[in-house]
Amino acid sequence: MNNNPIVIIDDDADDVEMFKQAFGELEVENEIIVFRDGLEFLDFINTMDKKSFFFILCDINMNNISGLELKQELYDNEKWRLECIPFLFFSTSEAPRTINKAYSLNVQGYFVKPNSIDELKDMFHAMIKYWGYSQHPNS
Repeated sequence: MNNNPIVIIDDDADDVEMFKQAFGELEVENEIIVFRDGLEFLDFINTMDKKSFFFILCDINMNNISGLELKQELYDNEKWRLECIPFLFFSTSEAPRTINKAYSLNVQGYFVKPNSIDELKDMFHAMIKYWGYSQHPNS
């Protein structure tokens, strides 16, 4: 299995704690790196030559820069586009327009945040299993 870190980008502290709890209960051994802001994440990756992540899990509705704007920045940057880091949106929004915009930016998944920890664990388990088996240039 891919041992690279899982990145969470979400400005909601309660959601982040629930995500950490779910990953903990699933006994995920990957390091979980949290960014409370898309700009903080951009600052982080722009100081690196190359970084491998298992996947990036990003909220859409955030302060300073939305998840869609962040994904656009990564998509427009050839260096990061060629890294082929799996990028997944995790949002409360089910708006077709938002989902279409996300996929137009080559997002690899769009998930609606569930209401229970058990549903969250099921989703995370599926993501980990899928990306654990999936072969891509960053694996």
